[in-house]
Amino acid sequence: MPILYISNCYSQSKKFELIDIKFFGNNSFSQAELEKQLESKKTPWWLWKFLKSFTPLGSEKKFFDSLNIPIDVKALMDFYLTNGFFSVNVKSKVELDTLKEKAVLIFEIEEGKPSVFGDLTIVGLNKLNSDERQSVDKRFSNISNNKPFKQSEIEKSISETLRFLTNNGYLFATLDSAVVIKDTFHLKADVSIYFNTGDKYYVDGIKIQKSGAGASELSNDLIKEIITLNSGDIYDQSRLERSEIRLLRTGLFNSVSINPLIREVENNLVPIEIVAQVSTFNEISPELKVDNEFNAFNTGLGINLIRKNFLGSARKLNISGSFRFIDIINFDFKNIFSSKSKFDSTYQGVMDLEVGIEQPYLFGRPILTITKAYYRSSKFKTDSERLVGANQSFDFEMPEYTFITLMKPQFSLELSDFDYKFPSIELEFQAKSLTPALGIELGSYKTDNFLFPISGYNLYIYPEIFQAKTDVNIISIDSSSSLSQIGWFWKVQTSFSNFYKVSRDGNGALAIKIKSGYIQSFSGNYDLIPPNRTFFSGGSNSIRGWRVRELLPEDKVEYFGISSQRDKTPRGGTFLLEGSFEFRRKFLEDFGFSAFLDYGNVWNGYKKINLTQFAVAMGLGLRYYSPIAPFRVDFGLKFYNPSDKKLIFEKRFLQNIEFHFGIGEAF
Repeated sequence: MPILYISNCYSQSKKFELIDIKFFGNNSFSQAELEKQLESKKTPWWLWKFLKSFTPLGSEKKFFDSLNIPIDVKALMDFYLTNGFFSVNVKSKVELDTLKEKAVLIFEIEEGKPSVFGDLTIVGLNKLNSDERQSVDKRFSNISNNKPFKQSEIEKSISETLRFLTNNGYLFATLDSAVVIKDTFHLKADVSIYFNTGDKYYVDGIKIQKSGAGASELSNDLIKEIITLNSGDIYDQSRLERSEIRLLRTGLFNSVSINPLIREVENNLVPIEIVAQVSTFNEISPELKVDNEFNAFNTGLGINLIRKNFLGSARKLNISGSFRFIDIINFDFKNIFSSKSKFDSTYQGVMDLEVGIEQPYLFGRPILTITKAYYRSSKFKTDSERLVGANQSFDFEMPEYTFITLMKPQFSLELSDFDYKFPSIELEFQAKSLTPALGIELGSYKTDNFLFPISGYNLYIYPEIFQAKTDVNIISIDSSSSLSQIGWFWKVQTSFSNFYKVSRDGNGALAIKIKSGYIQSFSGNYDLIPPNRTFFSGGSNSIRGWRVRELLPEDKVEYFGISSQRDKTPRGGTFLLEGSFEFRRKFLEDFGFSAFLDYGNVWNGYKKINLTQFAVAMGLGLRYYSPIAPFRVDFGLKFYNPSDKKLIFEKRFLQNIEFHFGIGEAF
């Protein structure tokens, strides 16, 4: 094979496909990390080229361009310098296959030894008080003696400091300069940073400019009431941003911009200008409903009517209706137009009707208050349920940088009518429950990215307390009986997920989840807990080797005198424990894959947990990361099935696999 080695000049008389980029001597950084710095890009995988040849998908061939070489060398040098390798040296060469017209680009790197941070000096903060100065010093805690030098740490601390200053009145705070003195002999870098804070400024009135279809119907006083900015307040850029979000959440605006009027600043006072385009106040829209409720992929149609500024005060009236097929992937369409008996045995669906009122603040505070009433009719393979209820919730807007980022107290009242048929024993079970409940959703969401987190965690806990009045009818061929009881019970659900970066290029992550739920009676017995309040497991957001609601307690359940077991029970368990390990990797900008291991089950009480009853699933998934949310396809295999105590090796492959489609990551 004729190969031409070139190091100082490059022939461009032909176009050579760049099939590979190689690095030698890169002991501190990965291949993928270095490739991201280059202007040169190697040609994509053959499948993407094939798709591009006849569809808009895929990617085109990439060709070697000699003009990119000096740019690439400089980019690699700069990358190493910003990471403390002050003595780095980079050389390049190219291998050209003149017959196949292919090229390989090679970089030889002499990294040298990395440097650490030396002395840090910050100048220009003399106008800050002691508390403000202490807050700034905390933002530079990563730049201390003997920590590895990284220019990104300096830039991050400067950015956070400027953000802090503009949020505390220093409207014109700027960075004068940042000086890094490199000591290549002692392998350290002294850093000096010079700020100019300027004076502290205060809000001096609100000026509003409105336009749009509903501008004449919306008063300036209402806008001022929603944003909660007042003359005399310390200027705070973050409050302006939160006020924009608060106005947009009302649905009254197509666009909102809130900015200081710099040209009118005088005597440390700054006016605030709001430019808003007000939308129409009446909307009606058909909807395609797609969700993961019941741990299944569900889809259907709906319609939504909205009246904005309902009765003033930025209230919003929502009236909606929808129907969805549950677990559409496993839906049996062939019997949907058959006789009623066959239809009832195959159809799984839910119909919703809801009326709700939202208002963005309560008692002058930014608390999103939602009042709603609803009706829901659900039909599963063996049971059906009708719910009529009302819910009142208060979603508090939490300050920046607090541990708790979600706080949502709520009260609900629900009347449920539950019907279950036992075909094998020709018995029908009917239960009606009136259940008032009081609970609070708490969460701490601290990930670095909503769509593809590679660091941080999510913590969620939802405790509730219920009173239940339950009336039961048990009907058989030759007899019937009725029961009625009142009791109290409490329920708590919690989940924790953590994310770890496992590749230097930021495209790989390890995600770990643990989820638990528990229900306990205060008075009365287990019978008083309505079936829709119990726990089920299995599905696309749960243990992916099983279908939705397929995992149930193994032990027998006494429910108002009826003894049932596993798939013949009308209810789930009172204790849930689930967990997942998932490796996620992006292989293109918008595509990725995952490998996962899920485990868990539900039991009737935590004392009945047995290791042999843990269901274990493993599998692979594909991801498309759209701008809205990830779309995923998961293939889950039953690695260990607690129902028959058999491992995956003892079963046929096709009988042991489940397919799930979902929106958003599984956790």
